[in-house]
Amino acid sequence: MDLMKSFCAELGELLQSTNSQSEIFHRGRVLLSGLALKPLFLKEVFRKYITDDEFLKKRQLTFDPNEITIYVDPAGFFSLRLYVWDPGVSYPVHSHGSWGVVACVAGEILERKFKMQENESQPGFAKLHETGRAILKPGDTTTVLPLGLGIHQMDAVVKEQSSISLHLYGQAVRRGYLECYTLQKDSIYRVMNPYLYGRVCALRALGAIAEDWVAEILDQAIVDKKPHIRYEALRALSRLDKEAALKLIEEEMVKKIQPAEDFEQLCRLIRNN
Repeated sequence: MDLMKSFCAELGELLQSTNSQSEIFHRGRVLLSGLALKPLFLKEVFRKYITDDEFLKKRQLTFDPNEITIYVDPAGFFSLRLYVWDPGVSYPVHSHGSWGVVACVAGEILERKFKMQENESQPGFAKLHETGRAILKPGDTTTVLPLGLGIHQMDAVVKEQSSISLHLYGQAVRRGYLECYTLQKDSIYRVMNPYLYGRVCALRALGAIAEDWVAEILDQAIVDKKPHIRYEALRALSRLDKEAALKLIEEEMVKKIQPAEDFEQLCRLIRNN
């Protein structure tokens, strides 16, 4: 059995045998570190990405341009991704939609961890403070918790070449976007895959247009399966019909699904304006 098949089989057994986050992190770090120290498993992945045009065309675009998807569990329990950290690029502080285990494969990677210091329950506002930092070398691992409990930043340390990390992510508790943080402005912004980001931009544009036909389009977006699309549609609708938007937002809040806190903040914002 090759390295990837062996890793995925062991990990699958682990996730089926326990729900203990501490046990998953303990065993997951050992497994991921072992795989990271045997970069031969990347040979076929890199061959396809570098030489196979048809393979690239079939890949779904993701949030991060520096991400290489290696494996996605058919049942959705976990995924395995590679990240290439360019020493000339400063990557944003961000949180994740799931728990994760990260291992350094090559080079050296600086990880800075952050905690939410202040949140005034306003859309787009967040104040963070740094809680620790460490440099990861090949085989070293770190972990992240989902949402606001796992805010961190990663950057290459070695200036002469890119650094590489291997990321194991669990089942998502929030889908559709990443939250990134601008420390200088105490602000949050969302990163989505390119397909959805275009739709979100169009919805935000509709919120600035006071025409009858706008409501017709928003009515269709409000019933979209993706919660963050419904959120943007309702935010745009609130500028055209405040009472109708509030009623629909209250219905979303009852569902208690991610991003439930977004709808709660949006409801307060509309009522206060």
